Amino acid sequence: MESEAQRRIWKIWWTVLCFSLLLSFLERVLAQIRYSIPEEVKEGFVVGNIAKDLGLGVSTLVNRRFRIVSGSKDTFFQVNQNNGVMYVQKKIDREELCEGNSACLINLKIAVENPLEIHHVVVEITDINDNVPSFSEMHQYFEIAEHTPIGTSFQLHAARDQDTSPNSIRNYKLSQNDNFEIDTKTSDEDKIPFLVLRKLLDREQIADYELLVTAIDGGNPPKTSTLNITIKVLDINDNRPVFSQNTYSVTLEENAPVGTIVIVVNATDRDEGSNSDIEYSFAKTLKRKVYDVFQLDRNTGEIRVKGVVDFEDTEVYKLDIQASDKGQPPWTVESRVIIKILDINDNKPDIEVTSLSNVVAEDSKLSTVISLISVSDKDSGINGKVVCSLSDGAPFELKPSFQDNMYSLETKEKLDRETISRYDIIITATDLGNPPLSSIKSLSVLVSDVNDNTPEFPRSSLDLYLEENNTPGASVFSVSALDADSDDNAVISYNIVRGDGGQNNMASFININSETGVIQALKSFDFESVKSFQFHVLATDSGSPPLSSNVTVNVFILDRNDNVPVILYPVSSNGSAEGVEEIPRNVNAGHLVTKVRAYDADIGYNGWLLFSLQEVSDHTLFGLDRYTGQIRTLRSFTETDEAQHKLVVLVKDNGNVSLSATATVMIKVVEPKEAFAASDVTNAVKDEEDNDVTFYLIITLGSVSVLFVVSIVVLIVMQCSKSTDYSSKYLQDANYDGTLCHSIQYRSGDKRYMLVGPRMSIGSTIVPGSNGNTLVVPDHRRRTSGQYASAAMFALEHVTTQIRYSIPEEEKDGYTVGNIAKDLEIDVSTLVDRRFRIVSGSNDALFQIYALKHFDFETIKNFQFHVLATDSGSPPLSSNVTVNVFILDQNDNVPVILYPVSSNGSAEGVEEIPRNVNAGHLVTKVRAYDADIGYNGWLLFSLQEVSDHTLFGLDRYTGQIRTLRSFTETDEAQHKLVVLVKDNGNVSLSATATVMIKVVEPQEAFAASDVTNTNVKDEEDNDVTFYLIITLGSVSVLFVVSIVVLIVMQCSKSTDYSSKYLQDANYDGTLCHSIQYRSGDKRYMLVGPRMSIGSTIVPGSNRNTLVIPDRRRRASGEIGSGQWAQVYVSEERLTVLAIDSGSPPLSSNVTVNVFILDQNDNVPVILYPVSSNGSAEGVEEIPRNVNAGHLVTKVRAYDADIGYNGWLLFSLQEVSDHTLFGLDRYTGQIRTLRSFTETDEAQHKLVVLVKDNGNVSLSATATVMIKVVEPKEAFAASDVTNTVKDEEDNDVTFYLIITLGSVSVLFVVSIVVLIVMQCSKSTDYSSKYLQDANYDGTLCHSIQYRSGDKRSVWAHVRYSVSEEQKEGTVVGNIAKDLGIDQKTLQERGFRIVSTSGESLFKVNQNDGVLYVGGNLDRERVCEKTSSCLIDLKVALENPLEIHYVTVEIIDVNDHSPLFSEKETVFEIGESAIPGMRFQLPAALRTLDTVDSNYHSRGYKLSQNDHFRLEVKDRGEFHVLATDSGSPPLSSNVTVNVFILDQNDNVPVILYPVSSNGSAEGVEEIPRNVNAGHLVTK
Repeated sequence: MESEAQRRIWKIWWTVLCFSLLLSFLERVLAQIRYSIPEEVKEGFVVGNIAKDLGLGVSTLVNRRFRIVSGSKDTFFQVNQNNGVMYVQKKIDREELCEGNSACLINLKIAVENPLEIHHVVVEITDINDNVPSFSEMHQYFEIAEHTPIGTSFQLHAARDQDTSPNSIRNYKLSQNDNFEIDTKTSDEDKIPFLVLRKLLDREQIADYELLVTAIDGGNPPKTSTLNITIKVLDINDNRPVFSQNTYSVTLEENAPVGTIVIVVNATDRDEGSNSDIEYSFAKTLKRKVYDVFQLDRNTGEIRVKGVVDFEDTEVYKLDIQASDKGQPPWTVESRVIIKILDINDNKPDIEVTSLSNVVAEDSKLSTVISLISVSDKDSGINGKVVCSLSDGAPFELKPSFQDNMYSLETKEKLDRETISRYDIIITATDLGNPPLSSIKSLSVLVSDVNDNTPEFPRSSLDLYLEENNTPGASVFSVSALDADSDDNAVISYNIVRGDGGQNNMASFININSETGVIQALKSFDFESVKSFQFHVLATDSGSPPLSSNVTVNVFILDRNDNVPVILYPVSSNGSAEGVEEIPRNVNAGHLVTKVRAYDADIGYNGWLLFSLQEVSDHTLFGLDRYTGQIRTLRSFTETDEAQHKLVVLVKDNGNVSLSATATVMIKVVEPKEAFAASDVTNAVKDEEDNDVTFYLIITLGSVSVLFVVSIVVLIVMQCSKSTDYSSKYLQDANYDGTLCHSIQYRSGDKRYMLVGPRMSIGSTIVPGSNGNTLVVPDHRRRTSGQYASAAMFALEHVTTQIRYSIPEEEKDGYTVGNIAKDLEIDVSTLVDRRFRIVSGSNDALFQIYALKHFDFETIKNFQFHVLATDSGSPPLSSNVTVNVFILDQNDNVPVILYPVSSNGSAEGVEEIPRNVNAGHLVTKVRAYDADIGYNGWLLFSLQEVSDHTLFGLDRYTGQIRTLRSFTETDEAQHKLVVLVKDNGNVSLSATATVMIKVVEPQEAFAASDVTNTNVKDEEDNDVTFYLIITLGSVSVLFVVSIVVLIVMQCSKSTDYSSKYLQDANYDGTLCHSIQYRSGDKRYMLVGPRMSIGSTIVPGSNRNTLVIPDRRRRASGEIGSGQWAQVYVSEERLTVLAIDSGSPPLSSNVTVNVFILDQNDNVPVILYPVSSNGSAEGVEEIPRNVNAGHLVTKVRAYDADIGYNGWLLFSLQEVSDHTLFGLDRYTGQIRTLRSFTETDEAQHKLVVLVKDNGNVSLSATATVMIKVVEPKEAFAASDVTNTVKDEEDNDVTFYLIITLGSVSVLFVVSIVVLIVMQCSKSTDYSSKYLQDANYDGTLCHSIQYRSGDKRSVWAHVRYSVSEEQKEGTVVGNIAKDLGIDQKTLQERGFRIVSTSGESLFKVNQNDGVLYVGGNLDRERVCEKTSSCLIDLKVALENPLEIHYVTVEIIDVNDHSPLFSEKETVFEIGESAIPGMRFQLPAALRTLDTVDSNYHSRGYKLSQNDHFRLEVKDRGEFHVLATDSGSPPLSSNVTVNVFILDQNDNVPVILYPVSSNGSAEGVEEIPRNVNAGHLVTK
């Protein structure tokens, strides 16, 4: 036994050893085989040859230790290592081993070593018939009554067999008899025997039965067992009582008295004794009502009245009477007693309402059944006949049904819930008894709402007036719609209809609250960019189907005066607003001298320019039109008048705060002969039309586009060709004491000061008095104790804060603005000591915490001042706050009438209109201006007085006066209208304007209207072209500036640090892009894009001069002297700096502005007319019947020069008839001066001279041939030509605008891309720095300084490592990358001193390697940030060095894309057009980084046949989202598409249908039919 125990212990240890070896080996072979053997086999029985079945060499089994290492029952089997055979070691009893299991399996593990292989062997133990069936008891007893029915079964004891199928119990066998048989039922896997009676028992014949049951199993041969059965037959009462009648019938009048005998029943029994005694009783199945009305005597069988007999309750009673004997068991028989109740009239009619629904939809059709009315009367005969009626006034009626006393309540009229939502109906029922009885019933019918009313806005369009520069996100407007429906049908949601083009683009900047209708502006609008737009708000109710309506919201951006007037003419050659005009001395009063032209980017009142004479030499000689800027002579010249006059014209807009500009005009008075030649040149300069410069705009736009593309390509090539090698060694000189790149330092006393650019240096402080931009580098030279603490602290001199207050204008002196000390949390008790005061502000001292003067919003709208708080310490410390003061507008300005204005300045004007104008004709427009802003400046127009209210109407918002109808012969020829202009202030201020309207005949108004329309159209066209020119110029300037900025950024990106600077001891040079000079023992250097290394800022050099430390050997006290001049170029000017040789040196500078002046070197180019051969010739045809002022054509020309050199004047060099044609010297328009006569020639030649205004004028000529034709000939051609011309002009301008917008968008996108490329440049810091033992420099992005004999260094390196790396994975060798001797790491205490992920990384002090020290899960460390950076701080001592290490954790593809929902449902109308888009939910990556390469790469759709040209009833498909990882991970979502039905099928008439297919038919009916007769259906 001890050896057996030791062997088992050895086997356990051997098993543990085998599992250990199993885990240590890399090669593992797994296989599984299965054998089957019967139970009870002898020991040594061969199960199978495992070695052969597994393909193992028999000769190697011993060496490879072929054995069973584990198993569920390892003692039953053993293997032979010599031949690989597995045999039975111990006898197996299946019933003991596996109990009742259907399958008996033994699992074994076979092990083979060298190499290790584990094989699984399963041995199945099959059953044999080795057990005899057995009963739990050998005898079973039954007592069965003789009346037991055939088929009754009695359960017998079941036999049990331990063997399993098929050796278990198979069936049972019963001994031979006539009365019983055996039946077997299966429960689970057991068979249960039942004894079944197949013949009635008769105790008088056989009293007892003895039977034998045999159980037989399924073995071969079968085994059996027996059970003895004893049955005793019991005697019973087998004769039943018998009633004298099977059914008794009797009548009884209702309301019979209690106790009345109804009937007596009788029954007899042939049995004797107690079996023949009879008892009577009611059957238990009768209604409870029977027991209340009647009673039965148990012994005699009498039935008496016990309660109220009511015919209406029960007409006939059917009583089941039972007669039972007293036998055991007793027999019971039944008989029925039928009692018929005779009726009397004692009940009112009963009304029963069966409502299909007490709610009916308002859109229900006529004859819709609402309720079924059932009328009943419990009485019978005539007393039960009922007549029904309905209350009047309801849109319902009662229709009788095919059943008696059944009615249907139906609609007879259309229902409208919005009119009546509830009906209370009274139904009356009356019987025909004597006297008649009646009853009523009330029925409430609710009319349910149907979504038949669309949401309604108060108006079809709404106007929103919004000032420009509004606050983004603020509420600007609200809309509201009403729906007459109720509940969900009246719940309205608001949406903005967004389109793809046109003005709907602006809708993307508008948002609306879908529930409240509050509209918010998402951006700040600029009036100069967009003046007005409109969007549509869609109000949709929640009904089914939803109904909607929309309202158009017209948004008008209100202009604010933010643009200064620009003088367009006169402009001198140097760009100033000066000009010289020459006029003959003999001109008359009213002669046009010149016209001052100015432009204001604002419009309306803000862009409405007024001209005034600020300075004039003779007020009696010249006059200035305040609206047009025309300067005219007020009288003729006299001999005493000066020959030269100076006029200074002030151009001022009408904004709240007027902006102005001035122009100087020098007028020279010359003799007529002298002025004649120059008259063609100096007549006037007018605006050019859009078509004059359209061609050149296109050329300019193309040039800018080409230049843009070329520049972008060049910049991209420069960007991509940049080298990023930072492998150089810097400043290897042992005496190097410089600073980090992008930093400037210098020494002052015992402190060294350093200016740091993009990154603050470590260990530096801000110097008091240095404006907050200078750092103090702590001096680490030896010093007394206590000095270290003060040097290491940050000293922040100034603290700047900003607060803001708002006050209304016109407040009295002393008005409290705010408590600054409280708002800034400054101790009030220290204000005096800290000299709390205002140190700066606007020119007027408006604030000393109190307002000292009245403010006028129209003079100043806002200003700011600074409050400085200084303490009384030594040195004193201070902080300041900026106070912004905004003046609020009050309504203190009366509206000013700008038009009409008479010559005497009053607001009066006269308008002439033809009598034949139609309704809606624009008569004139009253223009007014209010200096206030907001509602105070918002003007409304109304008619205060009008001669005929039916004739004229006034727009209250625009001031337009239009005709309301056509004129009649009875209308007056003159009408007076007084217009009241009123602002919207709390206290409204107003002004009036008087308009006199004269109605003239059409012929009188024809000439004026033609000229007016032409001039207006020309001016509008000129405006469009002018704005296009300004826009094109702005885009071009912006493009050039951006390109210059990018080039500067590109050039300043130094990418080659491979040079060794200042290696020569005598080296005195500088970096590229720098200017240096020597002054005393210092060298000064100006650096362009990049600061030099080892340079400091010179005190007093305006922070633009660097000092290069002089490292040349020199004798003690040797100082160089001399005067040096220094020049550097800024973006806009050249600055010359002069520095003396004093100590300290003093300097001053001068700024040189360089302007390139234009010379007149370009000849004017004729754009129109141009013939087919390229010469400037053209032919124009005009009708002979045109009036004076008719526009014949326009000569268009272009000069590439600018200013006066490009300002063109037109004159007639040759003309056939000077009285017939005139030329506008500024615009080039040729017009008729008079009507044609019969004597005028049919053809005229005009030679037009186009000359610029240069010092030496250059000119070109154009020839225009004018043919005068009859009106009929010219009509068709002129109409077509003008139409084509207008369309072409509009098309060119339209496409020019589109092209300009495209170039602008392309430009912005390209600039953004280049900036991103510029900022995303990768820099390689993998080089080895400071390898030389004598190297005393630092890494790029490092700061170092010397303190005594020690050097302290800060450096920054960066590594990247993928997430999910194992612990111990090497990230990088910090010591090697920083050039630190690895042998000194332990001595110097090389370690990580602080980190944002200290537990994730560790360093090895032996070799300086940084390795992974924890689980790197990027999603856990950095969640969803695009860049995962871990910042480490590595320290070394003796000397102290602090190095910054940034480790970037790179994402790997370890998460699948996720859909927000696994199923998406679409409801698509069946009329959906192929190609419609339905947005699916995007796959989300909830764990991997947002900017990772492993985001969802694409989507794959499962195969389906539903979305083709034919549309299925229902389609379902799957969307598969796959990321870009390797291997790719994916996720899918199921999309269910439901096709919604639409009303796209017309009703089809089934009957009647005629022979030709039309819906027609003929029906015949007799003439004598009654109302309600069914004709047809």
